[in-house]
Amino acid sequence: MSSFIIGFFFVVLTTVLCVLGMLYVRKKVGVAKLREYHEVAGYLLSIIGTLYAVLLGFVVVDTMQHVQDLRVLVEQEANGIANIYLCSKVFEAKDRDDIRNLSHELVLAVVEDEWPAMKEGKFSPRAFQCAYLLWSRILSVEPKTELQKNAQAQIISEMCRTAESRRTRLVSAQMGVQPILWAVLIVGGLFTVLFTYFFGVESIRAQIIMTTLVALTLALNMFLVFVFGSPFTGDLAVRPDAFKLNLKIYEKVKELDANRPVDWSQ
Repeated sequence: MSSFIIGFFFVVLTTVLCVLGMLYVRKKVGVAKLREYHEVAGYLLSIIGTLYAVLLGFVVVDTMQHVQDLRVLVEQEANGIANIYLCSKVFEAKDRDDIRNLSHELVLAVVEDEWPAMKEGKFSPRAFQCAYLLWSRILSVEPKTELQKNAQAQIISEMCRTAESRRTRLVSAQMGVQPILWAVLIVGGLFTVLFTYFFGVESIRAQIIMTTLVALTLALNMFLVFVFGSPFTGDLAVRPDAFKLNLKIYEKVKELDANRPVDWSQ
């Protein structure tokens, strides 16, 4: 099911429950009695609301920034593999073809196997094997010219950065918003809404609107934490577009090397 559909039902249900709770308290206690709590409730709400707003805002920004950092990391990883593919052109035919074939297999394994596996916090044995074989093949090259020596050094450097990015990506796929943090966010949001019940506004319509706005704002922010807390799942997940671009690059390079006309519109 789409994350947006889940979020819609979550926000609506949460808001409705908060409004129903307010109506129950208002009916049970009475508007006249609630007015007695205005001063104390307002003071405590300002303290709790401020503390909770700081915490919630920090968590939302942190999860959004984490997803953005992962997108950059994935692009760097894909760029590294593309650079390895292109730099291998200076090697002898056997070395060049082996490195390019393994680079191509690695990208396919990441797109086809590893990305679906990361949704469950796992990795792809196929991608791991391809990465290891690529490492081994790069190190087995015996450069014969100064250009080949420089290219091999550059490829090894690119492979190191690519491997580091891949490990970080796999670790991030296993992490999310910790349960203790979810508990704090839920309890804090509940307390914030409950304190709004201690205000006795003469107009019931006005109080419903105020409670709705508070509950709606909190629920939307909680939904953002949920969406960005799992960076490789959902509609806003980090996607392997950079790796798919690599496949297109490989195809165009093969056409250029074969002196065939290239269709750049694709």
